[in-house]
Amino acid sequence: MAAAHFQVGNLTAIVDYNKFQETGPIAREMNLEPFRKKWEAFGWWVEEVDGHDLGALCEVLQQMKTARRTQPSVLIAHTVKGKGVSFVEQDFTFHGRALTEEQAKRAREEILCG
Repeated sequence: MAAAHFQVGNLTAIVDYNKFQETGPIAREMNLEPFRKKWEAFGWWVEEVDGHDLGALCEVLQQMKTARRTQPSVLIAHTVKGKGVSFVEQDFTFHGRALTEEQAKRAREEILCG
């Protein structure tokens, strides 16, 4: 609210919106939806993008950088928790714990060979 009130147009926030927290799906604990509208209600310019598409991320960030706005900007990057690692993907229990040595090896193999 303060950033919009004081017209901090050079401020950009990036939200990794994977919809999970350490204890499970965010919606189960406290639903954030409609997420975009909440940011807009506080006076932020909002863009949304597939957080796994680096080209799209860079393109939107560049657009946000060159836009002449007086309001702050937020980029909501929709991501999949643990993307690319079969046994981690969408498993919130990995949110706050490290992989075992064997799991880390398997994860690297999946990412490199995926």
